[in-house]
Amino acid sequence: MRYAPILAALFGLLITVGACVGQERPAATSANGWEVASPASVGLDPQRLAALRADAASGAFQNLHSILIVRYGRLVFEEYFDDFEAETLQYTASVSKSVGSILLGIAMDRGLVPGLEDSVLDATLVDLLPEYGILADDRKSLIRLRHALSMTGGLEWDETSLPYSDSNNDWIRASRSEDPLGFALARPVVAQAGVEFNYHGVYSLLPSYLIERASGASAEAFASEHLFALLGISEWEWDTIANGLTDTDGGLHLRPRDMAKLGQLYLDGGMWAERRILSEAWIEESTSRQIDNRDSPDYCLLWWCGDFHYGDRSTFTFFASGHGGQMIHVFPTHDLVVVVTQQVFDNPFGELNVQAILSRYVLPAADSAARDDSPIELDAEALALFTGEYAGRGAPITVVLRDGALVAEAEGAPTMRLVPLEDGRFRGTVLDLLDVHFAFKPREIGRPDSVRVRWGFRSEIFRRVDP
Repeated sequence: MRYAPILAALFGLLITVGACVGQERPAATSANGWEVASPASVGLDPQRLAALRADAASGAFQNLHSILIVRYGRLVFEEYFDDFEAETLQYTASVSKSVGSILLGIAMDRGLVPGLEDSVLDATLVDLLPEYGILADDRKSLIRLRHALSMTGGLEWDETSLPYSDSNNDWIRASRSEDPLGFALARPVVAQAGVEFNYHGVYSLLPSYLIERASGASAEAFASEHLFALLGISEWEWDTIANGLTDTDGGLHLRPRDMAKLGQLYLDGGMWAERRILSEAWIEESTSRQIDNRDSPDYCLLWWCGDFHYGDRSTFTFFASGHGGQMIHVFPTHDLVVVVTQQVFDNPFGELNVQAILSRYVLPAADSAARDDSPIELDAEALALFTGEYAGRGAPITVVLRDGALVAEAEGAPTMRLVPLEDGRFRGTVLDLLDVHFAFKPREIGRPDSVRVRWGFRSEIFRRVDP
């Protein structure tokens, strides 16, 4: 999925619309390889998840296909919507990139391509791809495999300003060419390698290309033997691009239960049903932050990652993300895998849906230490202390008292009513869907001098600018 800055038009921050740790793993015995259990049996609040089920069934989330939750290796929540069922193959879009990362790790483990012990991530593309003489250029010769897999290669590329339906989108042009790698590598250098993230689909074809070049078989055939068969994944579809290469950029179709297996494989350090499929070293490497993205989640090696905020808490997650809102989220601290599939293309709700599902329902259900965020009553005099103008990196926030309620406003954004909680905290809601947490920091005496605004992968401090 393309992550650009999001939600600024809604709130002036972003500009468009990611308990019992250490329990013994159960054997995978049912439901396409999953042991099924109740939420309460794995420490999840059943009331929170009942609310999620009811709200999703009522249409609170646009064009949702499925939600699955796995905790401690057990499938504890599984819901499908509209005409979608457990056996329905779902288009995963750029989740395919993360599957390509898995396949590259397996190929390294098996000696098919150079591995971590060979420092392959620091190998230059000119050494790995000698057939592409254009890489001998002085500046291009500095691009390493790590840069390509973290989309920091520095080559000119535009895959975000035009939709994928536009034939001028760089990915569409590359995917229709007879040599997509050559098409991309011929572009000029516009940034120092390793410094700037620029979403670039052709880099995610490298696992497919390297595996096919080394083995003579397609990446799909390699996946069938060395990944899918071992996970009990028996049905899938995988598209190819114009030159016949397996589309590890975005062509894989899977069942949601099988998407969850990929997340669980990573959560369990490369093990499935007491068998090692992938090295723990590659899992750690491929989900380690490579580049800090100021206005979106951070990027690893064909996986996204970051600190996800919910209420006044946060937790680290790494995840696979696909256009239209397809997600495999892994939360190591909570021992959770969450899968969401939907069809919300070129629409802000694709990301909002997932963030709302995680922050409003799933993570609070898993977090016994989460504080009670029931609303409290504050009179007008107390509310007035929080009013004022607050400035951050984006558009300033103006907090005013209106009709007995505190509201936050930003230019070009809808008014957000702030519900008072305890300790100078407030909860706002974007489009009746995504909760935004406001934590005002008071001076020793008098009005607060700043407010931290947090939701999803965003956390920013706004400082008071009025007297």
